[in-house]
Amino acid sequence: MKICCPTLLLFCFALFSTQILHAQRVQALTNDISVDSILLAKPWASKLALDPISKHLFYCGSNGNIYEVFEAAQTDSLRFTSQDHSLTRLQGMCFMDSTLFLSGNIWYSTTGIGLIMKGVLQPDGTRIWNTVLSTEAYPTSGPSGDHGFTGLTIDPQKQFLYFSSGSRTSFGEVQTNNGAFPGLREQALTSKIFRIPIAAENIFLYNDSTFLDTCGYVFAKGTRNAYDMAWNAQGHLFAIDNAGERDDPEELNWIQEGKHYGFPWRIGGNLNPLTNPNYNASQDPLINPHNSAFLAGHFNADPSFPPIPSGLEFTEPISNYGNAADYYKNEATGNIEKSSESGIPIKTFTPHRSPLGLVIDKNKALGSVYSGKAFVMSFMPGGDSTGFSPISPWGSPCPFVDPSRELVMMNLYFDSLNNDYAIQTSNVATGFYLPVDAEQVGNSLYIIENNGVLWKIRFPAPNVIPTCADKGLFVYPNPSAAALNLYYPNPNQQERYFELLTLDGKLLYRSANFNTEFYKSETLNYPQGCYYIQLLTNGAILARQQLILN
Repeated sequence: MKICCPTLLLFCFALFSTQILHAQRVQALTNDISVDSILLAKPWASKLALDPISKHLFYCGSNGNIYEVFEAAQTDSLRFTSQDHSLTRLQGMCFMDSTLFLSGNIWYSTTGIGLIMKGVLQPDGTRIWNTVLSTEAYPTSGPSGDHGFTGLTIDPQKQFLYFSSGSRTSFGEVQTNNGAFPGLREQALTSKIFRIPIAAENIFLYNDSTFLDTCGYVFAKGTRNAYDMAWNAQGHLFAIDNAGERDDPEELNWIQEGKHYGFPWRIGGNLNPLTNPNYNASQDPLINPHNSAFLAGHFNADPSFPPIPSGLEFTEPISNYGNAADYYKNEATGNIEKSSESGIPIKTFTPHRSPLGLVIDKNKALGSVYSGKAFVMSFMPGGDSTGFSPISPWGSPCPFVDPSRELVMMNLYFDSLNNDYAIQTSNVATGFYLPVDAEQVGNSLYIIENNGVLWKIRFPAPNVIPTCADKGLFVYPNPSAAALNLYYPNPNQQERYFELLTLDGKLLYRSANFNTEFYKSETLNYPQGCYYIQLLTNGAILARQQLILN
């Protein structure tokens, strides 16, 4: 059963020595992007996030360890462990102001609980940990076999916390946990995205469908493993989701309240063949006869597979029109095809890529063609035409033909004809090995690998607005916090002032007049984002884009 989580990788890293991992193997595919290795991360890295208070990156391991990154020194320091926050399997992490939120699980022998914790920063740098949400113990499918609590995000208005509870099966099959739970498939608490108030504490969720349908915390259903989520500039939520052992595409979904995303009846835009009681896996063009699930008999005909509930409507994954991460198998012939060549969009990515590290440049802090784009990585390395790769942690199945080790840029746009989002894709960097998460800081993207390297991908800064006098104005630092500095030559000591505007031209602040070359602003207490700085001097208007990180 293919599970996209780093906890399983207890055996695969002898393939790469520390020296090879830390070599400059990641390469930009365009000449306006630079790549640097920051440090060799500690084992089992699973999530990466920027602390808005210290301005330092933090990353966590699935074993519960949390590290602070000191980029200038190219080192990190252990800050918290599972003994602090209780999570023995940690897969979600995000900051809101001075509070650190974590999501994950505590697994027991045959059951486990889902858990959301928050750590409130204290003056001495420690954190006081409190329970935000916990669940009733529910049946697991086996050692490390459950997706568990993963993706964790906060809406732009800072009102709600969203988190994913993944499936306990690969594609809806029976998973008994070595006979402990005969006939058991999914549970009420699994395969959902939840939403709770950001200030909530001590919420308790029962493993009961009636309770969950009435408690008001279920936001969406039918997601298999929404390991990462991100918001766009319009305030819409997106999640990436990986498929099972069959060669079904991996998904990018626009997550909307009350929608059902198909699992376990639809996966990657395809109907789950187990819905057919006469299904014969050996005749299925999308079954790799070498994969472990097929050999274990999980694809046997399943007459008791639950039928699609009457009246249930599914929300399909986003269409990818290519030309990257867009290989698929023709369900009729089994032939490998490419969306950008066939004209048939895939929903959404090449099978078995296990997409991770979803980032959307919603504040347009990146320049050039990258401005406003979305980005995603692939956890699994690419394979041959049979889906085999010698450097895969599982050997097979892997993405067939697709190299898969790239950073994929997505032009995520709303298709009004279909009343849905769609993407066009291209590769911008290559050479990653088992990347698990990404974090945008200004015009840089940080990418962390599981038992690998923390990388920094630097993109062009936002383009300067054309002006009638454009030379000599410096605004620094950029990004800035609280206050910023301006410099522009002023040999005749003429009066000038500067303005801060939103990207759509709304005036937020106008300084007092000054006649110096250097000027330091007062505190700029505005939300984090991208703004325009205008200097008005001697009848000319000079402008720069400025990123504010508060």
